[in-house]
Amino acid sequence: MKNIALIFLSSILLLFSCNNDSSSNLAASNADKKQLQQRIKSYEDSLSSLQSDQQKVSQITSLTQIEYINRLKAYIKAFPNDIYSADCMFKIHMVYDNLRAPLDARAYADTLLTRFPNFKNRKIVLESLGSSYDINSPRDTSKVRYYYELLLKEPGISSEQKKDIRARLAKLNLSFEQYILQVN
Repeated sequence: MKNIALIFLSSILLLFSCNNDSSSNLAASNADKKQLQQRIKSYEDSLSSLQSDQQKVSQITSLTQIEYINRLKAYIKAFPNDIYSADCMFKIHMVYDNLRAPLDARAYADTLLTRFPNFKNRKIVLESLGSSYDINSPRDTSKVRYYYELLLKEPGISSEQKKDIRARLAKLNLSFEQYILQVN
């Protein structure tokens, strides 16, 4: 009987110690989240101040942008299901696109659409992906069609934009440059 009481008491103590650990882990997790967000915001502020001064724009190197990407990736790794991770993926997509790294840009955009299907900037991501497959080598017309057709189904697409998308889809046999020349 003593052994059963001892086991029961040990189980209760273990249960309470686990609860305390999980609540302290949650507090630490929230602190880490805020700290990572602050590191990203601070870096964005620095980049923004550089971009606002035309003489300092040249100081924004690929390495500077890679550091920014690394900060965003750190947040995604630590908090993969957090809504802010969706914003981080979107920013990484845009930076990679700016760095002319379409494969990396596409990978983050596709992951973003898969993990966060209701992302607030979904239309921009779909348009960016369609354009990426249309403009960059190797050109993939099936992907262009796929993303532009998804874009056509999005609510809030203007009739003018729908008209432009349908016109492009009708001439996918032409490269983007050929299409532009024909339209003009």
